[in-house]
Amino acid sequence: MKLSGWSIVLFLSISAFSNSFAQDTSRVEVERQLEEAFEELDLEESGESGEQLTQFLADLAQNPVNINSASGDDLLQIPGFNLILARAVLNYRRNKPFESVEELKEVKGIGSATYQRMRPYVTIGGSAERLRSMYNRPEYWLSGNRYEVISRYQQELEEQEGYKRPDSLGGYVGSAAKYYQRFRIQSDHLSMNFTQEKDAGETLKGPADFDYNSWHVALTNNGKLKKLVIGDYSLSFGQGLVLWTGGAFGKGREVTGTVSKNERGLRPYSSAQETDFFRGVGATYGDKIELTAFYSKRPRTASVINGDTTRFPSSSGFHRTESELERRNNIDQTVIGGRLKADTPIGLIGVSGYTTEFSTYIGKGSSLSDLYEFAGNQNSVLGLDYRGLIGTSLVFGEVARSENGGIAGVAGMEAPLGFNTDIALLYRNYQKDFQSFMGTGFGESSGDPQNEQGFYIGLKHALNSKYLVSGYFDQYNFNAPRSGTTQATQGFDMLGLLEAEFSSDFNAYILLRNEIKDDEYVVSNSSGREERILGKQKRASVRLQAEYQLNRSIRLRSRGEVVRNRNAGENWESGFLIFQDLRLQIGPKLQVDTRVTIFDTDSFDTRVYQFENDLLYVLSNVALSDRGERAYLVAKFEATDYLHLWLKYSVSIYEDARSLSSGLGEIAGNRRSFIGMQARLYLR
Repeated sequence: MKLSGWSIVLFLSISAFSNSFAQDTSRVEVERQLEEAFEELDLEESGESGEQLTQFLADLAQNPVNINSASGDDLLQIPGFNLILARAVLNYRRNKPFESVEELKEVKGIGSATYQRMRPYVTIGGSAERLRSMYNRPEYWLSGNRYEVISRYQQELEEQEGYKRPDSLGGYVGSAAKYYQRFRIQSDHLSMNFTQEKDAGETLKGPADFDYNSWHVALTNNGKLKKLVIGDYSLSFGQGLVLWTGGAFGKGREVTGTVSKNERGLRPYSSAQETDFFRGVGATYGDKIELTAFYSKRPRTASVINGDTTRFPSSSGFHRTESELERRNNIDQTVIGGRLKADTPIGLIGVSGYTTEFSTYIGKGSSLSDLYEFAGNQNSVLGLDYRGLIGTSLVFGEVARSENGGIAGVAGMEAPLGFNTDIALLYRNYQKDFQSFMGTGFGESSGDPQNEQGFYIGLKHALNSKYLVSGYFDQYNFNAPRSGTTQATQGFDMLGLLEAEFSSDFNAYILLRNEIKDDEYVVSNSSGREERILGKQKRASVRLQAEYQLNRSIRLRSRGEVVRNRNAGENWESGFLIFQDLRLQIGPKLQVDTRVTIFDTDSFDTRVYQFENDLLYVLSNVALSDRGERAYLVAKFEATDYLHLWLKYSVSIYEDARSLSSGLGEIAGNRRSFIGMQARLYLR
């Protein structure tokens, strides 16, 4: 296979730039955490874009938590914190305030690795007194004022089949361009936001014609009134069995720090993800005892079965064809609920619940995997959760019940074992008839916590200051059929990771994953009839990655990965990926990321993933299959202190293909390329 000109440019560029310029270490650390969180996530199976979590971390880095004045709940928003560390920080500052962020290392339980993870999100703040009890003064509401305007354009450059067909034959009614814009004003006590988006294929006839519009006005941190949101908002409570929107970390390279969820509570919503939010009014009030109440009513889109019976609302958010437009916002969903949380000496205890009603009857599918899905027009869920301390151990859990009697529960522990070793344990049991379609539970299946039982154990051990070894083992079973199966199934998933930091400029890791799970395949029996047999699907991968900071201007990253997969009743298949990554800091204003990837897989089942740098708030975890090469370039230019510009171009070439994708998304030829541009105006 021949390498394109991108390969030559990539390697020759190393010698072209050798000047030293300091990098924004906070931004680099946020990027690293996002990559670690999402590069192991199979987006094809999960359907989770992760945009809200991406935006949450980026916003948190831009507006870090003041460790000298933050409440325990505020500290728990910081990646790397749990209840043990939050209370340790509160106890530490009772004696004296933090004089530097690095002083966090003096808090018991915060080592170098934990400090590095939380560093982008913390500050010691200034010495100015907060303007409390001055709600009638403009200075109060404008304290810490920040203004942000974002405009983004993205487009696939090759023409798809949907744009060739006329509207009457099911073609796309709009252009291939995807537009996004956001206007946001934030201060220490006030947030106002307006977000608009048009997906590729959707119409846009004017500024008021965006397919998706989101807005909110919110009061924050006003004494005991923690939050008051009018408009769009998200809710994340407990361990996610009842209510959790906004994305969450799951199984991945951080084997001990993401098992327990740190709730984010009621938050104003500003994402472009079109389905994972509430619209109405919500408020959180209190201190040691905290009450949240909310009301939401918004339109949803669902396929019509007949009359006033529909399928469960779609999560795609696409309205590109006449048929999609006909069912746009064709039903309403109303949600009323609340949460009561108590901060006690032994930990946090909470009760969450909601009732929801649809304006139509929701019908379920006819396959065996749909047997226990929700059907009806009303559902309620109630749950009890806790997070507490037993010595140096964090214990947590939640139990919930849906209106039909289905029950789900999760319980776990995170603890230091001594000798630089940490352990995480978690047991979950989500009954097959538990129906909580607004929750996100930890498990093999992302999304709704339903029809899964399993046990997870994660271990992390620092061999010394340079070497860290970690891994997890997760055993799970599904007591009812899932999509593609007709019977109960089970499996297990393992991950092993060895990380080495040879110096401040050179690090590497080797990652091994192995998963074996039940799968069905079809055979012909002795009478010639087809019969479904239960077998094993096996998938294993090995990845080696090295990163070298050549100087302050040049960072190199190389990866090689091999994947093997065998579906039940079939032969082994394999695939591999090799990439070379280059980051150039060209002066203090311009950063360029570029990568060349070579991939070769026997089928889609041996696909390989790579997390890519992209425009701000855009999550890109690309699945690559068949044989070909991919290259991309991302440039970020800080035109001024308040105006930042991004450009991304990517191209994938598939050597043996005559067409790509299928249906309305089919492209003639073997080339697929994208372009994206973004401008961000940020004043503070």
